Amino acid sequence: MNIIGKPSKSEARRLIRRARASIPPLERYAAESAVAMQAKQLGLLRRGLKIAAYIPAGSEFSPWILMLRALLGGVEVYLPQVPKRGRKLNFVRLDAKNRWKLGPQNILEPQSGMPCSPRDLDIVFLPLLGFDSNLARLGQGGGYYDCTFEFRRWRRVWKKPRLVGLAFDVQHVEQLAVDSWDLRLDYILSGQKIWRNPNR
Repeated sequence: MNIIGKPSKSEARRLIRRARASIPPLERYAAESAVAMQAKQLGLLRRGLKIAAYIPAGSEFSPWILMLRALLGGVEVYLPQVPKRGRKLNFVRLDAKNRWKLGPQNILEPQSGMPCSPRDLDIVFLPLLGFDSNLARLGQGGGYYDCTFEFRRWRRVWKKPRLVGLAFDVQHVEQLAVDSWDLRLDYILSGQKIWRNPNR
């Protein structure tokens, strides 16, 4: 996205939401299919891994194709549960026995299932609103992912789990306004391009 300068978070959110909502359905599907292929090529969907993804809301990038490919390949897939209090997400395994409910953010989430600690996940595919060339992530403003994975900032060697943002190209901003608690990701996958964090 061609945004001049460093916009405020609220301004960036407004501009990106509008651009993302205007993406045609066929273009969205092509990007979402291509991202599943990119994830496989990067080794992020290897059998035996524990990965987390999310249920998309509104015009968010949908990881459904990626999740289906992962499940067919013997990968354990987990989904977040938003807590009633606090900001640390819980993760529950996706399977045929899940019961579903609307969470606090009016997004479907599994009500039951095998839990997994965020520290035990191998890969986390995150939703995001925007990202910049340094792989800083702009979320919706709730701070759930920043709080859940804050422990990664204190690790000096192994940065597990790997954090992978899923986004359309129009969600890229050259430079975002960043706070100290904002996550920096390991990869961003858009279907058209793979952004890598050079420090990972």
